[in-house]
Parts: sequence; structure tokens; C-alpha cells
Amino acid sequence: MANSRQVKQRISTAKNISKITKAMEMVSASKMRKAQDRAVSARLYSRTMAESLRLLAKATDKTSHPLLTENSDGKALAVVISTDRGLCGSLNQNLFKELARWRKRHPLGVVVAIGKKAITFCQYYGLELHAQFSDMPDKVTTSDIAPLSSLIVRGYLEHQFLSVSLFFMDFINTLSQQAKAEQLLPLKPVDLLDSDETLVESALHSEYVFEPNPQTILNELLPFYIENTIYQAFLEARASEHSARMVTMKNASENATELVDDLRLIYNKERQAAITSELLDITTATASLKQ
Repeated sequence: MANSRQVKQRISTAKNISKITKAMEMVSASKMRKAQDRAVSARLYSRTMAESLRLLAKATDKTSHPLLTENSDGKALAVVISTDRGLCGSLNQNLFKELARWRKRHPLGVVVAIGKKAITFCQYYGLELHAQFSDMPDKVTTSDIAPLSSLIVRGYLEHQFLSVSLFFMDFINTLSQQAKAEQLLPLKPVDLLDSDETLVESALHSEYVFEPNPQTILNELLPFYIENTIYQAFLEARASEHSARMVTMKNASENATELVDDLRLIYNKERQAAITSELLDITTATASLKQ
């Protein structure tokens, strides 16, 4: 019976864990839907801004702005967007694998770590931190991004950084998030050119009139493009985080339920064995008395 009591206690513990994970699953599901809507709805704006830059790059000298040209000195910079909290499966591990590959290519590179998990990772593995940000709002805005964007753009213009790479988890769907590494600076002219040159040429001459002139607009738009790219990466990272956490908590709830069922089966078997043993004892005692 002592063993049965232990099994019963384990059943109670598993039930309590199941209640906690179920509550966390419901909270994550609510946050997930909102984060997914924000990330998906903002993609059109990002694509439209990229298309505008492609048109401007085609109409201007693509080496006329320092953000479009390569620096000859400075350190490589990685901007890593991780989570502040755990319980989101292998999300951060997949992100840090991409960062580790970048580190092999740039052993003297520095990192701007966003999120407590990225900060801890960099400190543990000895990556040099240029700056760190934690406790960013869940519903991040462009105002929250502005200090980070200014730090990156100013650092690149001052030749502190040789290049800037952005690392984040790209939201695919609820069950799939992909670690993504993209070059943020310098913006390569090839990245700003549409693959369909005829389409761009036609747009330049028939659909758009640039005022006061393409070069002025390009100079004004580039910093906003950098800021928006970082903002979109944040939205994708948040959608990925809440999706991964919801799935993780859902799996944990299901595992806890299965564990309760298994433990109940063990408990019932042991209880049945104990009852059978007692019945045998009674039967044996009765037979002895009759003799």
C-alpha cells in the first residue's frame, strides 16, 4: 500500500502540472493569434517599402549613399533577437546555431543581444557584447525600435562596423519557425534591384514621378527602411515565440494527461493485486478454521 500511495501522489502532481501547462497554453494561444496577425499584416508594408527602394536604386547612383557601400574597417556586428523567457522548445537553440556559424566566420565580431536568452548565451560563450536590450515590450512599436536602429546606423556610418547581420526566428506557421540570418548593412545594390528589370524600367517611366528627386528620397528613406526591417524582424520573432510556446505547452499538457492515465493504470493494478492478496489470505484463513 505504501507504493500505491506514492503512485497516487504522482497522479496528483501530474494533474497539477497539467492544469498549469493548460493555463499557459491558453495564454500563449491568445498572445499567439495577436502576434501572428501583427506579423503577417505588416509584411505588405515592408514589401512595398522594399519595392520603392528598388525603384529608387534603379533611378540613382547606388554607391551615392554610405549605407549602400561597404566599409573598409570596423568589426562585424550581429544583431540577435531572442526571447526573455524560456518554455518555447528549441526556438532559441536553433537561433543560436545560426549565430555560432556566424561566429566562426567572424571570430572578432561583436553582438547586439536582444532578449535575456541571447545575453546569457553571449556571456556564457564569451561573445563580445556591443550593446544589450532586455524586457522589450511584447507589443513592440517603432518607438521601441528607434534607439536600436539609430545605434546600428550611426555605428555603420562612423565605420565602427564592417557589416551588420540580423538574426531572428522567421514565422512560417504555428508549427514551423525558421532561424534566419540576413545582411542588414551594407545594403547591396543587387538586393535593391528587381529581378524583372523590364518591370522596374516601365514603372520608372510610367507610374512614378519622384519629387524633389530620386536621390533625395533615397537618402531620406534608407534609415527608415533599416528601422522597418528591424521592426518586422521583431514582429516575426514575437509570432514565432508565442507559437512555439503554445505548441510546447500543448504537448506538455498532452504528455501530462497520458502520464496520469498510465499512473492510474499502475495504481489500479497494484490496488487489484492488494485486494486479490487479501482475499487469498481470507480464503486461506477460512479454510484453516474449517479444518
